Amino acid sequence: MSPVSRGRKPAKRPKSQRSLRPSPPLDVARVERWPKLLHGPIELSDCVVQGQVDQDLVVLAAKLTAGKRSVGVEVVVNDREVDVIDLHAVPEDALAVLRNGFEVTEAPLTPEEFRSQVEAALVVRADSDRWYEDHAPAIFRLRSESDLPERATRLRHWLGLPEYEPVPRSAVADPLPLVLPPPGPVTGMWLAVALEEPEPAIWRRLLVRSDVTLAGLHRILAAAFDREEQQDHRFETAYGGFGADIQGGEGDRLDDEATLGQVVTVPGHRMVYEAGMWEHWIRVERLAAVPEVAGCLGGERAAPPSECENVQSYELLMEALRHPYDEEDEDLIEELGPGFDPEWFDKEVVDERLARLG
Repeated sequence: MSPVSRGRKPAKRPKSQRSLRPSPPLDVARVERWPKLLHGPIELSDCVVQGQVDQDLVVLAAKLTAGKRSVGVEVVVNDREVDVIDLHAVPEDALAVLRNGFEVTEAPLTPEEFRSQVEAALVVRADSDRWYEDHAPAIFRLRSESDLPERATRLRHWLGLPEYEPVPRSAVADPLPLVLPPPGPVTGMWLAVALEEPEPAIWRRLLVRSDVTLAGLHRILAAAFDREEQQDHRFETAYGGFGADIQGGEGDRLDDEATLGQVVTVPGHRMVYEAGMWEHWIRVERLAAVPEVAGCLGGERAAPPSECENVQSYELLMEALRHPYDEEDEDLIEELGPGFDPEWFDKEVVDERLARLG
């Protein structure tokens, strides 16, 4: 007769003799099972932002912990809107999305900074979805085939973000002008700057002060990309547009009225820079010590020559350079870029130009 049948509890075996059954792996693939993963108050830690220097794409990654269970969350932000939300059973897997096979810059974020950037990207996604729903239903249906909205809802809940009612504003529309925040402590900023087109990317990595005005940043960018300072330009930021000519866009303000550190503050923050008919994206990669003068940390490929006013003329030049001995192409090269080498880049030359700015 067993001890249980006699009304006694069976004797406990020593821990060393108990069968060690591995706990079942977390199922993080199906979003309907996400609520079962984490219960109770959630702690946010190990927050980072990752980016490639020549790509306008960032990964926001962090560890979510509730009780004894932790998962990694990965939020891919592409062109300012959320593109992917994934969970990882091993938290470190979320922190290594871009590390394998890419030149990646990574910077830590506070939990508040992580929440702020995720929320901003979710808002842009929701607004653009609403705009496509009203103006381009076919595209909206394609965008709605994924379970991203359900993932976004769950992530908002876990991060404690408020619900948001989208407005039909496309992702490329000018942001609504807002009151500029006061300048914060002065710091150095690593900026990744690249032309939106063509491919492969034409990019520079620059070290600048956060208290430089956007007008001063335009001078730095003109030197980095070998352009005339007088060229028409505009910065598109989360606080509206800024340029040398306030007629450049509705609601625009002068670019000497704002500093870099007022419109982008932490790693991962981005804005758009237009010079003539060329569009660039600018992203803060990391914060650093305050430099005495702006400097160039790296780059690839020569900026388009001044004779190339847009992407189309640059591509014509690239095609002509493939057949330099063709008579028509020879004339085109002479017109658009005599002596131009698209692969040329010299960091020391860029630094010399920046040094002359004072």
